[in-house]
Amino acid sequence: MALNDRKIAFIGAGHITNILLDNLIKAEKLSPHLPIVSDPDKNKLQQLYEKYKITMAQDNCDAVNKGDFIFINVPPQEAGGVISELSRKGVPNNKLIITLAAGIPINAYDKLGDNIPVVRALPNPPSQIGMGIAALSFNEFVNDKQKSDVFELFSSLGEYAVLREENINAVTALSSPAATYLFFQSLIDAGVRAGIDHETSTKIVYQTIVGALEVWKQRHVSPHDLLSEASTPGGISVESIFTLEQYDFTAALNEAISKGALKAKELGDAVQSTVE
Repeated sequence: MALNDRKIAFIGAGHITNILLDNLIKAEKLSPHLPIVSDPDKNKLQQLYEKYKITMAQDNCDAVNKGDFIFINVPPQEAGGVISELSRKGVPNNKLIITLAAGIPINAYDKLGDNIPVVRALPNPPSQIGMGIAALSFNEFVNDKQKSDVFELFSSLGEYAVLREENINAVTALSSPAATYLFFQSLIDAGVRAGIDHETSTKIVYQTIVGALEVWKQRHVSPHDLLSEASTPGGISVESIFTLEQYDFTAALNEAISKGALKAKELGDAVQSTVE
């Protein structure tokens, strides 16, 4: 069965479901009229119907019955209720569960039935424009064909990486664009402080970042090698790098990711306790 012939159901009609529908349909990975969506908020369902002509499921169990792949796109605090609801009727093991509920581990879905294939997915914010990265973890019941289909689905959001589930918390911190936006804004502000107007500083910083990453992409060399090339002994770049290291720039980034991963674990643990 071709991927775009499969029936894909979404539990939850919020922001992430909108992003998935938009990107999957644009990438021709999902045929219009085939998506099935359930949500207690009928206004959200109506909005999706008007935009994508989805099938509105009567409830979550109806969505599972009608779908081949089941996306669980609910806030983590609602995941326990969804799991409990579905577990009361049981889920056939020919259904593939793809959970985007943050912080909920794969084994929380064991309650749904025996040998249920489950994928835990974590797409980052740039996925909304098809330029993201999604971390994917699979349980032992996901077969090779299902994995291939999942890769094809998430390729519409950008790139993907398969990881052990214990690495998901680190990915949550590492794939956040927050540090990148802060770096971008800090360089703009530094240009303004040096006497460049804000618009020009923004243009220069943007093109420098985009151009530098494109050089790395095209040449396939390590950032360390490019850093060495850009740093003439006794020159301006060396002085800038020396100053950044005096302020523990690298150490601060490492600590930020470590602390972010720890926070993700704490939040996940708190959410998991509500599911069990």
